[in-house]
Amino acid sequence: MDKVGYIRPDTLKVRSVIIGTDSNTLKGLITPIWTVLLVICACTDQDRAQEKATPEGLWQQVGYGRFIEVRDLKVQIYDMTSRYCQSSEERDLLDFGEVKRFTKDTLVIQHGIDQWAFTRLERLPEFCPVNGQASSDPELNFQTFWDTFNEHYASFELKGVDWEEVLRKYKPRVSMETTDEELYAILRQMTDLLDDGHVQIDAPARIREEYEQQEATEASRYSKLDEWRLNREIAELYVDTLRNYNAGMIRYGRVGSDIGYVQINSMLMQADYGLPAGLSLRDFYGQYWAAAANSKNEIQRQEEVAGVNMALDRVLRELQGMESWVVDLRFNGGGKDGVAMAIMNHFSGIEKVACTKKAKWKEGFTPKQQIRIIPSRVHFDGKVYLLTSHLTASASELLVLASLADPNFTRIGSSTEGIFSSTLDKTLPNGWDYELSNEVYEDLNGTSYEGTGIIPDHVLDYPRDRDHLFDRLFRGVEQGRDAAIEKALRLEGH
Repeated sequence: MDKVGYIRPDTLKVRSVIIGTDSNTLKGLITPIWTVLLVICACTDQDRAQEKATPEGLWQQVGYGRFIEVRDLKVQIYDMTSRYCQSSEERDLLDFGEVKRFTKDTLVIQHGIDQWAFTRLERLPEFCPVNGQASSDPELNFQTFWDTFNEHYASFELKGVDWEEVLRKYKPRVSMETTDEELYAILRQMTDLLDDGHVQIDAPARIREEYEQQEATEASRYSKLDEWRLNREIAELYVDTLRNYNAGMIRYGRVGSDIGYVQINSMLMQADYGLPAGLSLRDFYGQYWAAAANSKNEIQRQEEVAGVNMALDRVLRELQGMESWVVDLRFNGGGKDGVAMAIMNHFSGIEKVACTKKAKWKEGFTPKQQIRIIPSRVHFDGKVYLLTSHLTASASELLVLASLADPNFTRIGSSTEGIFSSTLDKTLPNGWDYELSNEVYEDLNGTSYEGTGIIPDHVLDYPRDRDHLFDRLFRGVEQGRDAAIEKALRLEGH
C-alpha cells in the first residue's frame, strides 16, 4: 500500500517484489500455512482440475490482516484482527490485482508489482458482524486500533515503545462516553510515541483540525513552491540546457561534456497524460490528478511506471555517451516503489536481487520477498553518483537501498529519512482510515535501515531540519555552487 511522501495524495502504492522464502524467517510461524506457500507452484493434476476461471470464495491474506471474498469478478475486502473484522471496500477484481495462479487452497494476486499470497477460508470468522454497519463504540474502536498495531506494527523494539504498557496507560481513558474528539486525541498520543512518518489517522477534518490547533507547532518557512524553485535553481547552476518532464518531476541535462544529471523529485506523478508543457506546479497538480481519476487504481499504478520508463528512456537516449551520471534524490519524499525500481533499472546493468522485505505477522514475520534489479532495455551501466538528504524518504529510499547492491553507485549527501515500509491501510469500525508500517526492508547482509536511514559514502553536514537544510542550499545557490554536485564532480576528476 502507500508510503507517505510530502506530495502524496490519497492513492495506493505498491512495492517491487517477487515471492521468495528464507529458512530463518519460517521459525516460530504456523507450519501448515507456510507449507502451503512453499508448494504453491507444485500443484497436482487434481488441483489443476479443480481450478476455475476465477478464484470464487473467501481467501485470507498471509500477513496483512485482511481477507477477501471474490464473487462475479468483484472483490469484497475485509480488515481483521484476532478479535474483530469488518468490510472495508469493494473493488473490481481487475482493479484489485491480477490473479497469477490459484488452486483449491492457495491464491497469488499480482497487486501492481507486488505479489500477495492467500489461503482458502471456508467461512467468515464468527466475530465478523453480520450487517457490516459502522460502529461508533469508542471502546471497540480503541481496541481494534490497538490490536491492529499489536499484530502488525514492525518496529516497536526499534522505537523503544512497550505497546502493552501503552494499552495499560490509555485504555482506562476510554469509555462509552468518550467523544470522537477525545478518542482521536488518545489515538494520536499513542501513535506520536512511535515517531513514524508512515503512521497516520485520517479522522474527519474538523476533529483533526481541532487537535492540530491544540498541539500547534511552528509552520515551515518554506512552501512547496519555494522547494520547487530551489531544486530548479540548483540544477541550473550546472546544467547547460535544463529540460523538464511533468512540471519538474524530472529535470535533466548535461554537466560539461560527459556527465549526465537527472533530478527526480517524486516517485509519483510520473504518468504521461499529455498535459501541456509549461504548466505551473499548482496547475499541473490539479490537471494531473483530474486525469489520473479516470483510471482505476491498478491501471494508474501501471501508468506511473510506464510514464517514468518512457521519460528515462528519452533522457538516456538524448544524452548518450555520458561517462557518468548524477542522480539527485535530495527532494524526493517518496511515492510508488514500482517507480523507484523502474528508475534503478535504468541506471544498472546488473540483474540481481537488490534487497528483501518481510511483513510483521503476530509473533513473527512472513517469508522474505526478494526485490530484484532487472535492467531496462535502455539503461546506463557506468558510474552513478546518487545524491541524498534527510528529505529522501519512503519509496526513494528503496532506490537508495537497491543501489547498495550495485558497486557502480556512490552515495553523497546525508542519511535518508529511514521510513521504508509500505503503509498498511486499515479502517476502524467508525469509518476512520489509518495506516501503519508493517514491513522490514533489509539489504543483502540482512541489515535494516528503518529509523536510521542509509548513510552515504560521502557525508555532507546537511541539517536534519527542513528549513535549516533549505537555508543551507539557498546560500549555496547565492554563491553559485552546490556542495553535493561539486563533490561528485571532484570524484569524477573534474
